[in-house]
Amino acid sequence: MKYAFLIYDSRSGSTLLSSLLNSYSGVLVTQESGFMSLILENFEDEKALTVDEILQTVYSEPQFCEWGVSRESLRARLDDLESLSYRSVFDSIISGYLKVRGEISPELVVVKGPRLDIHLKSLISIYETPYFINLIRDGRAVYNSKLDMVSVTGMKMSNNIFQASLDWKKKFRRLADQPLITIRFEDLVVNTAQIIDQLFDVIGISTGGREITGGQQDYHKLIGKKQIHLHTNVKSAPDKSITVKWMNSLSDEEIWVYEQICRKDLVENGYELVSNKDVIRSSVLCLLVRHAAHWIWLKARNIFYYTFVDRSLIQKIKGKRFE
Repeated sequence: MKYAFLIYDSRSGSTLLSSLLNSYSGVLVTQESGFMSLILENFEDEKALTVDEILQTVYSEPQFCEWGVSRESLRARLDDLESLSYRSVFDSIISGYLKVRGEISPELVVVKGPRLDIHLKSLISIYETPYFINLIRDGRAVYNSKLDMVSVTGMKMSNNIFQASLDWKKKFRRLADQPLITIRFEDLVVNTAQIIDQLFDVIGISTGGREITGGQQDYHKLIGKKQIHLHTNVKSAPDKSITVKWMNSLSDEEIWVYEQICRKDLVENGYELVSNKDVIRSSVLCLLVRHAAHWIWLKARNIFYYTFVDRSLIQKIKGKRFE
């Protein structure tokens, strides 16, 4: 059984890609969960792993609870292990999930979860030959898609142009020179079958494993209640018009500012620059001031949330394990 890890930014089409891959007989895509990231971030050494603390960590995440793996069955699997290691713990969790899904041993398990890009080096050391599927989408489209969108935490997504552009830019810096299979969302939407075939060629999926035995709606049914509102368009075939929707939605000033910040990364990834060179400078200045003030407020809000509500900032400060 091969493992692939889906690397993505929110609103980049990861659920669309997951629903497409999951429809093939040899592929199983997990529901989104950060259980791997949570374990790597809370246990910086395998020697610190204990069954009770592992269970407490993974079941603290609502998305993992929606997998349907009972705490009792997972405890039994972990108790049966000769020793606790990252790999043995991850395998126990995945095997429990496969049982819930009624799968025995698919050719490929694609793990979908946040922050896996931060833990690439750890995953490479844990798995012999892991595959990393890096899904990217035009940053301007990502920013546009996040506007007024509420995340699973109940807070708005990055509707600030500075935060959105710098986060998008930072990801490319973090993933530079890493062993990735990169797929552009725009190519996936326009040439779906070709892109999937190319991916399967690289990973080595057999002819039998490439048979379509399900539909996109099968994966959509697995999405939990806290996330379902984010993925209403996944049940149908990819809408090609969505790739350029941002051009008509964003203002000239927003496009100009975004391209000034991410110009190099946009061009290097094949995205055309379209900003209006004659944009009114006073309007740009007004946008910059407004978003700068908003950015400062967001930083203060996030510090409060991740310190007193989510409390993950404390883990980040201890040992700097998120970097």
